[in-house]
Amino acid sequence: MIEILASPKHLVAMKLSGSLTAEDVTKANKAAEDKLKENERISFFAEVDSSMNLTFEGLFKDLVEGFKNFGKLSKYYRTAVVTNKGWMAALTRVEGLVFSSIDVRVFSPEERDKAFAWAAQQPEPLPKPEEPRPSIHFLQTTNENVFAYEVNGKLREKDIKAAIGQFKPYLERKDKINVLARMKNFGGFDLLSALDDDLVKIKYKSLSRVEKYAIVGPSAWMRNFLELVSPLFSAKIKVFDETEEQAAWDWVGASQALLTGK
Repeated sequence: MIEILASPKHLVAMKLSGSLTAEDVTKANKAAEDKLKENERISFFAEVDSSMNLTFEGLFKDLVEGFKNFGKLSKYYRTAVVTNKGWMAALTRVEGLVFSSIDVRVFSPEERDKAFAWAAQQPEPLPKPEEPRPSIHFLQTTNENVFAYEVNGKLREKDIKAAIGQFKPYLERKDKINVLARMKNFGGFDLLSALDDDLVKIKYKSLSRVEKYAIVGPSAWMRNFLELVSPLFSAKIKVFDETEEQAAWDWVGASQALLTGK
């Protein structure tokens, strides 16, 4: 059975004894869910009585709940387990290795108060996610009818919209335009960004406006894909290795004036 113990608001404290069933596992998970409603991060304290044993039903339920809570690991700060059972201590340490983002420690029954005090310490706040850097950088060229850019990273919706905003004025020009893309480190793209309505429209409009499209340094799969589909487009698409970048600039009729990130 599981007995929920009195504890600070950010700590789920419990005592395990006797047979641990699926119902007990559900009880423990509900206690954690209730704590998470009021706290950004929580910790756990488990005092394991020598009489505790885990039933097959309880083990299965514990595994299922573990998979369900996998996405919440960043919200779990510390876990203190007090036990004199060798197998329980070993299992706890294995979990500490697998779930390395959680600070897991095993204490002996004589260290019970120390374990509780350690687990009860206020969790550190979750680190603030950093805004990803733009993955598209626009290259100034010596020819006003040549649009050039560099891709370095994963394309997101914000990057696509920035590219559309920069490219649109070129489509309004009288003469046809050439494009050069330097693929420094293409990290794929978000599916929703590829389905952006403005992107679809601008691709359609550019079919008749772009004369040459040079791609420098694409990965092997991208090179094969471009060479496969290039005959389907009116624009001339040509792939260049990284070492051939100057030839790519010559082909589109410009050179790089200045690299600026926007």
